[in-house]
Amino acid sequence: MPTDSSTPEPPDDYNPYFYVSYAHSPDAPESQSSDRWVSTFFGDLEGEVKRSASSRSSAISGFFDQRIPPDSDWKELLGLALGRAQVFVPLYSAGYFHRSWPGREWACYRRRLELGGQRNPESRFIPVLWAPLLAAQDPPDLGKALALGGNMPEYAENGLLAMMKIRSYHDSYRKVVSLLARQIVTIAEGSPILPSEAPDIDELASAFALEAPLATFTVQIAKSARRPVNAERDLSRHSDNEWRPFPDQELSLTHSAMQVVERFDFHAEVGELRAATGQDNRRPGIILIDPWFIADEAGRSVLESAARDLPEWVFPLTVLDQPGDPRSWELASQVRDILSQGGALRTHSSRLAAAGVSSLEDFLAIVPRLVTEAERQYLKHRGGRVRSGPPRDRPSLRRPPA
Repeated sequence: MPTDSSTPEPPDDYNPYFYVSYAHSPDAPESQSSDRWVSTFFGDLEGEVKRSASSRSSAISGFFDQRIPPDSDWKELLGLALGRAQVFVPLYSAGYFHRSWPGREWACYRRRLELGGQRNPESRFIPVLWAPLLAAQDPPDLGKALALGGNMPEYAENGLLAMMKIRSYHDSYRKVVSLLARQIVTIAEGSPILPSEAPDIDELASAFALEAPLATFTVQIAKSARRPVNAERDLSRHSDNEWRPFPDQELSLTHSAMQVVERFDFHAEVGELRAATGQDNRRPGIILIDPWFIADEAGRSVLESAARDLPEWVFPLTVLDQPGDPRSWELASQVRDILSQGGALRTHSSRLAAAGVSSLEDFLAIVPRLVTEAERQYLKHRGGRVRSGPPRDRPSLRRPPA
């Protein structure tokens, strides 16, 4: 797996006891609030694992994707953890088997075990019933997941998430977490496996049968090639394919956006903004706009044409890397005027995005919201499924990926 300068080098003793795999919430902006329950669970579980472990080393830990630092190569760090984790803990929910990404994490970890000669890969999977499943769903090792709850009917009926939220079930929740931690420690310390390089997760299909290829989300770029660049910045940071407008930014803006899009179970498609033809707006998407794009007539004409044809499910996001520069600020104001006059700012989210972001932190905070809001608007106005991307072979739920 290729490395990136933004990916921190793990310590030599980085061998997480467990890897938590879950389905990200599709809702926005509530997604952060929904996923925080997973964060709370992870913290509780990691604490129990540390207490149950025979060693008191500070290196004992688990892996959870919300702890990945901003502006890091997200998939690179996932690959590192999948290649070093001792136990895989999937949080079973209806969405877990409907989304591509959890199934690819599952396939990647299992394939790592197979390549390492593990005779019984399933023994290193400890599933948790996180939320009720659909009647037709019969996932692998469901009996093992249900056994965590012992004789607790509230766990079998509602899952661990509901038990976290209901105060009267708090003691039962702690018992399940404690039992899970002990099982993790037993495997991690009783039969540890050596770190290895995990397969490239991009090369693997989901371990579960999905009905159709991933839906496509478009990321369009509207950037001027002739914009002025701050003298202290490297000119190459503004090349067409490596747009890094913010200080100390390692990943390109498109790379960062694509990582967010893929986490929400889309196939990301990147291209330049062109005069409106209707072809680029058939799918949900975002447009990353450099205000200097409209400094010449050609760029202004393209944006004006796009604004007139922009549907509710495509969000223009203004990127301000020099907010203190009067000319940049003036152009950003003109961008908002063009979008407003073209009728492209019909929702609160679209107006918020058009107002612009001036830091990488703000960019990474707003893009997840725009991705999920774009999907919601698409389904609301188009009344159907988002168009799929390129077809992909998908193995069945009952057989491991080839």
